[in-house]
Amino acid sequence: MACVKFPWELMEEILYRVPSLSLSRFKTVSKEWNTLLNDKTFIKKHLALVRPQFRLWTNSKVYSVDVSLNDDPNIELRELPLDIPYVIDHRTTNFLPCNDLLFCASWWSNKAVVWNPSLRQTRLIKSGEEHFRFGGIGYDSGRPGKGYHIFGHSHSRLSVNGNTSKFIKRFYITKFESNAWKCIDDVSLGENSIGGDSLDNNNVSLNGNLYWTTNSYDTDEYLIQSFDFSKEIFKIFCVLPRKKDSSDIPVLSVFRGDRLSVLHKFKGTNNMEIWVTKNKINESVKAVVWMMFMTVSIPIYKDSKPSYFINDIYEKRLVMCCSDENGKACVYIVKDQARKKIQLGFHVSEFSHCFYDPSLIPIPSETSGQKISNS
Repeated sequence: MACVKFPWELMEEILYRVPSLSLSRFKTVSKEWNTLLNDKTFIKKHLALVRPQFRLWTNSKVYSVDVSLNDDPNIELRELPLDIPYVIDHRTTNFLPCNDLLFCASWWSNKAVVWNPSLRQTRLIKSGEEHFRFGGIGYDSGRPGKGYHIFGHSHSRLSVNGNTSKFIKRFYITKFESNAWKCIDDVSLGENSIGGDSLDNNNVSLNGNLYWTTNSYDTDEYLIQSFDFSKEIFKIFCVLPRKKDSSDIPVLSVFRGDRLSVLHKFKGTNNMEIWVTKNKINESVKAVVWMMFMTVSIPIYKDSKPSYFINDIYEKRLVMCCSDENGKACVYIVKDQARKKIQLGFHVSEFSHCFYDPSLIPIPSETSGQKISNS
């Protein structure tokens, strides 16, 4: 049978729609294909067309959940190699997307990993501090190449007047091109809400900055705090639409790639509200305006935190990965008043899933002793 040669333009259109996990293997087909798949224009268009995914971790396995938002929404569930080094227990590891990379940090370890699941690349990040917790990843938006920065904090006890003591939380950052950690601030616990528990498990990275939810010690308001990696400063970003007395811990997500969304679940009910920021998030924003995006009722497991993304390109849709009321992993797809539940069939813990946009963007090259592993 004669080999059929497709026009190059048609081949490009086909490759734009191939999932990243499969596309990465095609780099070895030919020099021409390798050049195309590394081209920035191709990567940008591929990112615009690729279907969003969730990553799910069980005790021994990791899965990708590929979501298709056609007229009959469905998912594709695939088991992936569990090849993240240095992360011992996936049940106690937080996963934070940043620029289509995943930042993986264990609660009980002074090590973290930056991971591109599509390329199977990893990079180990270490801290020499005791009682250290990684907070997230970002970058200096003013620098060419967007050099990545890692953020974390440690607790220590400081003696006062020789007989009393108080806890001090110290904040640190390190740059990808350096192994050195820099202390940026000292904050006394109880005197400042910066770096509350939500910093470690309810944060998002947007435009290089890190955002997380917390609550005011003086009022019942939920707040978004942020850390600007370019200026190395903390600030109160805005107040959230719902107060603490009516809502469980709010869940942040990125909307349209340049805005924020927040999911509020009302205490003691299945009712949820999703709000989005009206304008793009950037330095020119003086006042954050929130708009209601959707209200929905979804039964989820008590005290569990869902992962979600929203889409309004053609019509408003919500896709949520969570534990249902029986503790089983599932995906809900909501459009207007229609709600579709797709059961995944295995137990999943609170922090073992996250939303992720697959990408062919490689982890920055090895410098100053930081090693990149290609599994």
